[in-house]
Amino acid sequence: KALVREKIATPLNPGNKKVLIFTAFADTADYLYANLAPELAATQALHSAKVTGKGAPKSTLKKSYDFQELLTLFSPRSKEKAIVLPNEPAEIDLLIGTDCISEGQNLQDCDYLINYDIHWNPVRIIQRFGRVDRIGSPNSSIQLVNYWPDISLDEYINLKERVESRMMIADVTATGDDNVLSAQANDVSYRKEQLRRLQEEVIELEDLKTGVSITDLGLNDFRM
Repeated sequence: KALVREKIATPLNPGNKKVLIFTAFADTADYLYANLAPELAATQALHSAKVTGKGAPKSTLKKSYDFQELLTLFSPRSKEKAIVLPNEPAEIDLLIGTDCISEGQNLQDCDYLINYDIHWNPVRIIQRFGRVDRIGSPNSSIQLVNYWPDISLDEYINLKERVESRMMIADVTATGDDNVLSAQANDVSYRKEQLRRLQEEVIELEDLKTGVSITDLGLNDFRM
C-alpha cells in the first residue's frame, strides 16, 4: 500500500498515477485487489481492476467490462480508448493481473510496474516489464519494483527444484529416460545465476548490451 500511495502522491511522470501489479497466482491477485481497490476508490477517487484469466475480470467501475476493455481503460492512449470506448469517461489507474496479460499487450501508458512475486524464470520478469517498456512510450522514465521472497535466493531456487524434481522423477519412472534430470539440474544453476544478477545489479533494460540480454536469459528456450 505504501508504494502505491507514494507513487500516486509523487508520480514519476507528470500526472501519471498508473500502477501495474503482476503476480503469478490468481488468489494473490484477489487478495491484493481486496486490500487496495476500496482504499484507492475512497481516498483517491481512483479506479482499480483485476484480471487473472480465472473467472470474470473485476473493477471498481459501475459498469462491467471484459478483459480487453479493462486493459483499454488502463492504457487508453496506446489502446485507442477514444475509438474503442468513446462513451466511458473513466480510466483504470491500478491494474492487478497474472501472466494472462500476455506478451503482446501494449500497456505503455503505465510507468510503474510491481512484481509482487518473483517467477523463478527471469525471462518472465523481463516479459512483464515489456508490457510497459515499449518504443513510443509517452513516459520519460519507467520504474520496475521487484518483491523478493523473505528467504535466500538459494533457498528459493532449491525449493522450486525439489518440487519440480519430484514431478520429473514421476516422468522418468514412466519413461525410463534419466537425461531430463541432468538437463534440469544444469538449467536450475543457469536460472539461479540470472536471477541473482537481476537481484543484485541495476539493470538498464533499455540498453541490453550492458544489462541482462534476452539471449543470456534463454528466451528461445522459454517462449510463452
